[in-house]
Amino acid sequence: MAEYIVVTGGAGYIGSHTVVELIQHGYKVIIVDNLVNSSYDAVARVEYIVKQPIPFFNVDLRNYDDLLKVFQSYNIKGVIHFAALKAVGESTQIPLEYYENNVGGTISLLKVMKKVGVKTIVFSSSATVYGDATRFENMIPIPEHCPNDPTNPYGKTKYMIENILKDMQTADSSWRTAILRYFNPIGAHPSGLIGEDPLGIPNNLLPYLAQVAIGRREKLSVFGNDYKSHDGTPIRDYIHVVDLAKGHIAALNYMQQIEESKGLYREWNLGTGKGSTVFDVYNAFCKAVGRQLPYEVVGRRAGDVVDLTANPTRANTELKWKAELSIEDSCRDLWRWTTENPFGFQNDSYKWTLFQAANDSSYLSRLHTVKFPETDFEVSIANYGALIQDIKKKGQSFVQGFSSLDGYKQPGNPFFGTCVGRVANRIANASFSIDGKSYALTKNENGATCLHGGNNGFDKNYFLGPVVKNVKGKDGQATTLDFVYVDKDGNDGFPADLVTYVKYTIDKDSVSIEFEASIAEDSKADATPVHLTNHSYFTVTNGPTIDGTTVKAVTNKYLEVDDKYYISTGKVAEFPSELVTGLQLGESSAFDNCLVVDQSNWKLDTRNEPLRPVFEASHEKSNAAIKFYTTDPSFQFYTGDGVSLKGYQKRCGFCIEPGRFTNAVNNAEWAKQVVLRKGEVYGSKLKYSKYLTGCVLNKSRKSQAHQNAAKQLEAMKVYSIYILNKSGGLIYQQDVNPGLNKLTSNDYLVLAGTLHGVHAIGSQLNSMMGPRENKSLDNSNNTLIGTERAQNPNTNRSGVQSIESDLFNLYLFQTLTGYKFILITSPNTVVHNVQENKAFSRGDLSKQYSAVNELFKQVYMCFSDYVMKDPFYSLEMPIKSGLFDSKVRAMVQ
Repeated sequence: MAEYIVVTGGAGYIGSHTVVELIQHGYKVIIVDNLVNSSYDAVARVEYIVKQPIPFFNVDLRNYDDLLKVFQSYNIKGVIHFAALKAVGESTQIPLEYYENNVGGTISLLKVMKKVGVKTIVFSSSATVYGDATRFENMIPIPEHCPNDPTNPYGKTKYMIENILKDMQTADSSWRTAILRYFNPIGAHPSGLIGEDPLGIPNNLLPYLAQVAIGRREKLSVFGNDYKSHDGTPIRDYIHVVDLAKGHIAALNYMQQIEESKGLYREWNLGTGKGSTVFDVYNAFCKAVGRQLPYEVVGRRAGDVVDLTANPTRANTELKWKAELSIEDSCRDLWRWTTENPFGFQNDSYKWTLFQAANDSSYLSRLHTVKFPETDFEVSIANYGALIQDIKKKGQSFVQGFSSLDGYKQPGNPFFGTCVGRVANRIANASFSIDGKSYALTKNENGATCLHGGNNGFDKNYFLGPVVKNVKGKDGQATTLDFVYVDKDGNDGFPADLVTYVKYTIDKDSVSIEFEASIAEDSKADATPVHLTNHSYFTVTNGPTIDGTTVKAVTNKYLEVDDKYYISTGKVAEFPSELVTGLQLGESSAFDNCLVVDQSNWKLDTRNEPLRPVFEASHEKSNAAIKFYTTDPSFQFYTGDGVSLKGYQKRCGFCIEPGRFTNAVNNAEWAKQVVLRKGEVYGSKLKYSKYLTGCVLNKSRKSQAHQNAAKQLEAMKVYSIYILNKSGGLIYQQDVNPGLNKLTSNDYLVLAGTLHGVHAIGSQLNSMMGPRENKSLDNSNNTLIGTERAQNPNTNRSGVQSIESDLFNLYLFQTLTGYKFILITSPNTVVHNVQENKAFSRGDLSKQYSAVNELFKQVYMCFSDYVMKDPFYSLEMPIKSGLFDSKVRAMVQ
């Protein structure tokens, strides 16, 4: 039976770093923490760092019964005791709470340890037990034999606990007790994933200085510059928290070397032995930040002394331990932690709740929700299978799911929302060969194939993390959730230890997923197939089935499969073109097919490839729509005809699973898509975007605001509206007079979006204008970009030229037809770039540029900061707020 070390307060600053070091030194750990002074997010990040789950119990040490249950459930070898209230200043204000919590909690812990026969403990004490060591001659640096005289309730609780432990060892000499007195912990884990997360105003120098650096505090107060030091500020012994954590490992190892029948009670100082002044630390941190930070020298603080430096000789010689990291190392690591986590573990857009099955108290299963109130968009992700539990826009769910973990664990769950692997989709005969070696897999479908990784695939396991961060994306603020899972060699027959990262990026209207996988360095096997994707069931109908959904795919090519097991034959076939132009799903339209986007030029890591739109789905009655993007060469389209589950019926949702060709590992030509070798990286990206839940002129909408906007637009004789996204895609079209060919000079065309969006109707304008020779403003100029593109469809269209070209097409179209435009866009778009940038790459385009300028006079423009936040607001807000200028109003009324 495995032996464990219990770490009390393991979610705290020093405790979390010590847990990392314990696990990396081969120990198994249990964390007990009541989370009063810490966050479980620290535990989740520790698991992410060490890539293994850690038993966690939210238990107050004073709860004897609950604590006893923990100790009786595991084979516990020893305890490292951190749990305590620890603010010196606060302890002077609420001393009773400090004595009750720190001393009372320790007594309860010792009773439990005595009950179960655990007699090894490392106690996290403090240099505060020495008090003012400068009162004594020759006691700086401070040795362990320095007289003890703590000056505050916090220090007194530590000293009292030391005495209790000493009395315990005196009464029973078999107890092994290590007292670690440390000085000023600073820094953070080098990964930047865990660090000190003080609640409220920090009490210590570096955490406060870090908040000054990121603008959370105005300046640093330096308490006195008239001490007898080289710069007049007090001297302290600052030790990197990682060095401190390693000191606990050294103490455990030391006690293990003692004969079992013998005990120990011993104190050790953990410090560097080198004192640093406040300004020494200030200058080192400013160097790490790259600039000077504001500070103010104020009067001395009561109780401060000139020098409190440790004498760590005893720990150096007996424990074979020595601090190795410098002040500069500490400052660099702290700055990395601070910049990547400016508010510690707090994140206003994110919260988590337990997401447990019946009779389960594990913290492994949690539900993580990210919300963007300004767009009424929220996404919920679970650790179980790193699955998408919900994607919701304005109260409408776009994926099918369950409100509890039990729903996902029920037999027959067809992979709702989960990230599937190690190999998604089907592997023929549940077998494959790599480098001449054959592997037999679990046959979990029809007794013949291995589907989605087998019986114990990724969907049945808990991903660790997440590491949650706020980042700045292309479309504004976004939140990322990083998960990790290690799939061991031999699971369901697959070779090699596979480390997989799943990163969700959620912004105001989209969800992106990035997959990354590699073989662990210490894996015995060095090759394996990998194919990762997400298996969410999407719906846009607001009904029990997907029937009535209109879908469009970027391709109608698909991998031909056999009729019995749906295994690819190796051939590429084609569906009718209706799948590309627009297909309304009904009961007769059933799909479970791998659609081919790229038939060649495959890569194992596609993350540097562009995210391409490959599929879109919409529903006329619900006015909902969604788009799908991927970097992968194919995607599985499944209409859910095999779903048979409590609460859901067949065709309750459709799946778009971007990934690699099915059964690629067994196809010599395709295998390069999925075969991963040690030292290589598998990677891919996908995105679900543009969750629309209603259009501006839909009079069936209950929203009074929508109806009012529709009436105002109709009164202005605006009957044709095109809403275009930033990539130029047409995401909504409303025509009372359908199609551009039916529009008259009495109508107005509203284009809402960026100038790139004009691409969406560029081809229609070209076809309507026909040959340009006799219609251009200057017949002698035959080098118009629009003309060139009409003659040569392969002409590259990018940057300013393509935007100018489309604007010029609009101008020509308006000139020839008398048609009127209203362009609604943002003042931050490329409008200004086109107006100001005359340095085009092709020849003398002054005539075209003049025409574009003329267009800006006649295509009436409304600048709105609301553009693309929501298609409705793109139109409704300019009208309500008077952003249409008087000239346009006079024209349209």
